[in-house]
Amino acid sequence: MVDLAQKRDVAVSMRFRDEDLGVIDRGAELSGLSRTEFMRRAALHEAQLAILNETLVRLAPEAFEQFVAAIDAPVTALPPKMIERLSRKAPWSVTPGT
Repeated sequence: MVDLAQKRDVAVSMRFRDEDLGVIDRGAELSGLSRTEFMRRAALHEAQLAILNETLVRLAPEAFEQFVAAIDAPVTALPPKMIERLSRKAPWSVTPGT
């Protein structure tokens, strides 16, 4: 039998300025999400970014030397195919004011 106390969600109360809530509601609407789900996802995303920014990466001395060499190497031109792809118009368009 599952303990109901373990399944219950925790409510979080927050205060927002009206204009901030308007932006959040618009983003939620455009995403097809409820305000709660939109904010939950945004909070989780920001928390994951904060954690990733603090993640320590350890490298063996040889791997570190390769990493530094790659960073210090002269910049090379992008392949023509990549330039062509980056120059394409996005398959969707954003209309200002919508």
